[in-house]
Amino acid sequence: KLSSMRKALASFSRKQVPCFAQAQSRNFSYQKVLREDSISENIKKAEYAVRGKIFLHAQDLGEKMKDGQTLKFDKFFKCHIGNPLSLGQPPISFNREVMAIASNPDLLNDPSINEDAKERARKYFQALEYPANVGAYSESHGFSFIRESVRQFLRARDGSDARLNEIFLTNGASSGCTTLMSILLRGPDDGLMIPIPQYPLYTALIALNNGYPIPYYLDETKGWGLNMENVEKNYKDAIDKGKNVRGMVIINPGNPTGAVLSRDNMEEIIEFCYENKIIPLVDEVYQENIYTSKKRWISFKKLIHEMGTPYSEMELISFHSTSKGLMGECGYRGGYMELYNIDEDVLAQVYKLRSMRLCSNTMGQLMTELMVNPPKLGRELPETVERHASELNEVYQSLKTKSAMLTEALGSMHRVTCNEIEGAMYAFPRIHIPPRAIQKAAKAGMTPDTLYCMKMLENTGIITVPGSGFEQEEGTFHFRITNLVWDMDLFKEMLVKLKEFNEMFMLKYEMEKGEYKKMRQQQELEAMQQE
Repeated sequence: KLSSMRKALASFSRKQVPCFAQAQSRNFSYQKVLREDSISENIKKAEYAVRGKIFLHAQDLGEKMKDGQTLKFDKFFKCHIGNPLSLGQPPISFNREVMAIASNPDLLNDPSINEDAKERARKYFQALEYPANVGAYSESHGFSFIRESVRQFLRARDGSDARLNEIFLTNGASSGCTTLMSILLRGPDDGLMIPIPQYPLYTALIALNNGYPIPYYLDETKGWGLNMENVEKNYKDAIDKGKNVRGMVIINPGNPTGAVLSRDNMEEIIEFCYENKIIPLVDEVYQENIYTSKKRWISFKKLIHEMGTPYSEMELISFHSTSKGLMGECGYRGGYMELYNIDEDVLAQVYKLRSMRLCSNTMGQLMTELMVNPPKLGRELPETVERHASELNEVYQSLKTKSAMLTEALGSMHRVTCNEIEGAMYAFPRIHIPPRAIQKAAKAGMTPDTLYCMKMLENTGIITVPGSGFEQEEGTFHFRITNLVWDMDLFKEMLVKLKEFNEMFMLKYEMEKGEYKKMRQQQELEAMQQE
């Protein structure tokens, strides 16, 4: 047998083995294993418009600006994303002093740093046993002393108990949403109800988990309020298609709409979810960003307890973050989720998932503690409390004032309508785009609102997000813009540029091509004569 095998091997040419033949060829080229056609289809289905086409084009223009190319603008206005500190909003000094000491304990000896900030940092170090443990892994739930602070915050806010094992510290709200989606969605027959327009994270996570999106449309004519007839119709349609409706996403205040839900709408949601055994997933990251005096923000957890039995016994999941509110500390990636009334066995599975990631980042956990446990009289010095409150109020008044200014400016623009910005950090105006612009967009292979936002960027440097990225009622077009440009002069400059661009865009596509060209030539001639 050995002799036969040797003969067979001897007669077997290496050239007959494809890999050897390829290796010997001068034209050998390695074919990558990871290619677009070989990765998960769920990844390719997921989209995130906030950093989509317009943002990427802005990056390209930024590179051209750095290379010395002349553009139609000399600065960018980054109004596409809720990232307050990147637009000049000042951080809260007490929080930053505590975080500085947490990173460098030697600052405890620095006489320029607030004594109350030092005392807070010392308490953190005591709870951690060693100052260096700020850089060590925490429990997978998050540091227990910080979860206790979250618990006390929830008790005070909601007037009901909060359980420590139902609180998980997270990297912002997004990572909590990611975890819960992977728990809820078991496959293509599992659906999640999402508001339209919605924050693109939710449709992206549904796609990643191979779930089924079930839209419910907010009513623009009623200040982006809830239309329960539409909710019930779309729920029934999903059931008729054999889908299991597992949860309902609620964003309050709204992103991208800037609307605050009325108490009546909230009660309708709770009753609907209870009757149909649907878990509410409540995004409450903008709970401090309430500008309207017509509505009072209330948490869904507080409301289910005010409504009493049986609603107080239902499951409810909520998310909060240090990224929004009045702190705007997006980069620290701090936040929490509360899994209220969730089955103990399911909590164990959530813990298992979180433990695979070991823990959320510890500096973000400390920032979360500072969010839920600010300086207060009787514990910190009066001047510390007063300064902290004053800094928060400065941010709040700035956001409130600019919300009103942005609402007014958009409402005064040609072929633009906009609801009042009641909360959050955004306006979501409707743009009534002329037919010629719609035709041009179609030829260019883009949506009309993408064309509008692209031209706005190229002419003004203002970065926004097309409404199509958030989904919208068919036949309507919108864009999302923030109220976050901190410097008032820059904010006013941005509004002027926005209004001038809109006027130019609408006139261009309302007029016949030749007429518009003549008008622009006349304007340029008059401008030259004035010079």
